[in-house]
Amino acid sequence: PSNTVCRDNCPMFVLPNVFTPNGDNKNDTFQPLECPAFVQSLEFKAYNRWGAQVYSTKDVNINWGGKTNGGKDLAAGQYYYEVTIYFESSQKQGTETSMKGWVQLLR
Repeated sequence: PSNTVCRDNCPMFVLPNVFTPNGDNKNDTFQPLECPAFVQSLEFKAYNRWGAQVYSTKDVNINWGGKTNGGKDLAAGQYYYEVTIYFESSQKQGTETSMKGWVQLLR
């Protein structure tokens, strides 16, 4: 018998498909739905419908307010994203996961 227990974490990262940056303090920013469990770091990029990159961040909580990195308001519509997430792991190296999806920006 041993008193040592080895348990791996359960990484989780879920993103919404709609946000409304209209200043009403409800869904004003695009961010993970629940606390991003065991996320060490990430790289997030958002693209418009023509494939031009409109926003990027390395913030674990993303906190995209519907503006470009230069601060210009983006038009309502559908935006595509790709995110590379680096999860903490009980192993020596963390694990990397990539996700692609879309989000509807409503004004």
